Amino acid sequence: MQHKKWLAWALAVIVVLVGASIAFSVAARTPAATQTVIDPGPGVSNSAAVPTSSESPSVTVSGGESSAASATAKDPSSEPPATSTNKPAASNPPRTSASGSAIESPKLEVPASAKPSATTLPKSVKKAPVLSGTVPKEGTAKGKLTSGFPTKAMPIPEGAHIVDSSVSTQGRKIQVAVNYRTSLSVEAVLKYYESQAAKRGWVATRGTAADGAKSITLGFGDDTMVATVRTAPTGATTVAAFGSYVVGK
Repeated sequence: MQHKKWLAWALAVIVVLVGASIAFSVAARTPAATQTVIDPGPGVSNSAAVPTSSESPSVTVSGGESSAASATAKDPSSEPPATSTNKPAASNPPRTSASGSAIESPKLEVPASAKPSATTLPKSVKKAPVLSGTVPKEGTAKGKLTSGFPTKAMPIPEGAHIVDSSVSTQGRKIQVAVNYRTSLSVEAVLKYYESQAAKRGWVATRGTAADGAKSITLGFGDDTMVATVRTAPTGATTVAAFGSYVVGK
């Protein structure tokens, strides 16, 4: 009998606990009652009248008018930023440094145009022709110099054996040629013509012919001559000289 009483008491306690649990669960799911907000008038904060329910409660304002308001407060960060309609945004904002100061764009400077330096060619030196006056006679000769051969324009070393010579003219232009043999060496003949060029103020330039023979060119302006010097099989030095000149008046 005592055992049945304890069993009944335990069942009653269980029923009470289950009922209390159900009651708390239902209360948690029941929405909050609609709150009535009274407009306190201008100048008075109305922050306490904001509803906390997720529902859209009816808000009563002064004057008897009512309107539906959203229970969820709007996040100010979700609102689009206010922009000024008077000043458009700059398309190219100024650059700033890490410290926040504006960086000035480099200014382009156009270099001043360089003034060309005045250059002049050296004055050409005028030289009188090596030959002047009467034009030599035309002619050819074997074993000797032809009559009127211009040795002043085409010098020949002393002791040379003349093979042949010639002079041809065209107006005041003449062409002179001579072939001779000499006991002088090839180097001695070249130095002889270099010394003759220095006496006349001519330029002398050495060279080498295609067959290996030595040559020297000397002259100035319209006066020029070329002498080709080689060693013959007999050991003698042979010279073939040709010159072109203009006879001055």
